[in-house]
Amino acid sequence: MDDKAQITEESVIIDGEKLSPEEAVFLLEKGRLKLKGMEREVFLSKVSSTNPDFIIRYMVYTDLKERGYAVKPGRVFFWLYPRGARAGDKPAKYIIIIRRESDSIPVKELDRLINSARNMRKELILAIVDDESDVTYYVVGEARLEGSHHEEEDETPIASCSVAGDRVLVHDRATVERLHKNMYGKLMGDRLVLSLIETAYLLQHGACTGGRDIEQFLEYAASKTRDFKAKFDVYCDLRAKGLILKTGFKFGSHFRVYTASQQKHSSFLVYVVPPDYIFATHELARAVRLAHGVKKRMVFAYNDTNHRIRYIDIGRKKL
Repeated sequence: MDDKAQITEESVIIDGEKLSPEEAVFLLEKGRLKLKGMEREVFLSKVSSTNPDFIIRYMVYTDLKERGYAVKPGRVFFWLYPRGARAGDKPAKYIIIIRRESDSIPVKELDRLINSARNMRKELILAIVDDESDVTYYVVGEARLEGSHHEEEDETPIASCSVAGDRVLVHDRATVERLHKNMYGKLMGDRLVLSLIETAYLLQHGACTGGRDIEQFLEYAASKTRDFKAKFDVYCDLRAKGLILKTGFKFGSHFRVYTASQQKHSSFLVYVVPPDYIFATHELARAVRLAHGVKKRMVFAYNDTNHRIRYIDIGRKKL
């Protein structure tokens, strides 16, 4: 490296040619860049000292290059081009953000990054570098949740039912048949057992339960179920979109979601988080791995500051 070389956090300039630090080190490692007056390890040390994230950025850069991709490192994102193309020949398809295994990610940050990617007409990929320096890729986007379920409406209220702790028992035979056909509750003999969330939703649509009005029942349900309000808001929103919701407990989520009445297996798992929620990357990886293993999409839902429910879809990405 001669006296014309300059190293900064964002670039390396050698003999007037400007490269990203990742590009410079990669070319050096491959023997396609020669340095004057400086050993390779000294150069790597100097580059690393300008940016504490350089090593994990370089691991992702190298992994993608060895997979045959054109990659352009930026200050915030890596720009990923189609395999075999040269950077700039075609538009980048993805933007990549990089995190360590030990990092955490606020749900609002993920949402903000999704919006940034959408504005740039790119897909967002999260690259996580684990403690063994392996890279796992996740595609992150806004979930599109729409279903085709249409309920058979009946103006007759639920007239014969009783509250039993955190369950509601429906006794009227005609009501039992109607609600069960509309994918509510579970049959227990000639009765139908409803959850508190299902009952509250039905109350909002004109049903009654044991003389309680909707406000009384919501207060009661909140006393029995942790984070009831947040989960109830998501339940109502997804039911209104023509989706069918059942508990996701067996899959470690709040809901499993069906897009049609006759669907044998659910399509999505939905986990409801508060707006100030911060993901640990281990937790994110565990949830996505489980959903992938049972052939479902993993969706995280939260109510934003504008009182809109946001849905973030996260899945493994093979590159």
